[in-house]
Amino acid sequence: MPPSARTRLEADRAARRAAERRKRTLVISTAVIVVLAVAATIGIVVGRHKSAADEADWASVAQNDLRLPSAQMGTGIRYGRNAVAPILVVYEDFRCPVCREVETTLGPTIQRLADEGTIRVEFRIASFLDGKLGGNGSKYAANAAGCAQDAGAFKAYHDVLYAHQPDERSDGFGNRTRLLELASQVDGLRSAAFDRCVRDLAFAPWVQASQAEFANAQIGGRRVTGTPTLALAGRPVEVLTDRGPIAPETFAAQLKALAAPTP
Repeated sequence: MPPSARTRLEADRAARRAAERRKRTLVISTAVIVVLAVAATIGIVVGRHKSAADEADWASVAQNDLRLPSAQMGTGIRYGRNAVAPILVVYEDFRCPVCREVETTLGPTIQRLADEGTIRVEFRIASFLDGKLGGNGSKYAANAAGCAQDAGAFKAYHDVLYAHQPDERSDGFGNRTRLLELASQVDGLRSAAFDRCVRDLAFAPWVQASQAEFANAQIGGRRVTGTPTLALAGRPVEVLTDRGPIAPETFAAQLKALAAPTP
């Protein structure tokens, strides 16, 4: 075969082999795209199904008979050893980022004054952010906190929740398994009864009642409109400036002044 013909034949074969490789690559790429698209669709459907199932779970249990967490007379959860000390009411939502700022900055001062007997604390747990942001994180975290109170570990679990608060838009607390994982950080909290309480949303009616109370709450004749909101002996407590939470020493002085007996 003449060199020119041989060259053309080899070129034709090379062209055919290249075309076949491109075809195989296209087929494989198309298959991968289809698989990824199907997986994404399944993920969306499963995610929506899970969200709908979670909403149905909540709706089905929130209408049960109201049961308060252990040792509580009302919807608030009290902390402090001095039974006659003035009560610092703290309205908070576990999904609220400003609540976390205040807890991080002023929480140790609140606990110290409560442990000293200067004040008692009554936590009023709201869950309104679920309605604003979507999801169930506020409600589920509040329910888990009620379960922790039932197990005698509310304050420790409360602090762990804020220390690991997810971005408010992610609804990380809407995952009950995550709430149980965080409970493992509190010595002695995890038990079959606690885990069942969290998974079964046992305190959903209490969470709903607490939110209803928050929605109608007033301090000094003025409506409570958000979290965090604090009041001592029925008088508002300032916790924020334009730059964030006030200094702990300023906060402590304010509480001691409000807690002092009136002449």
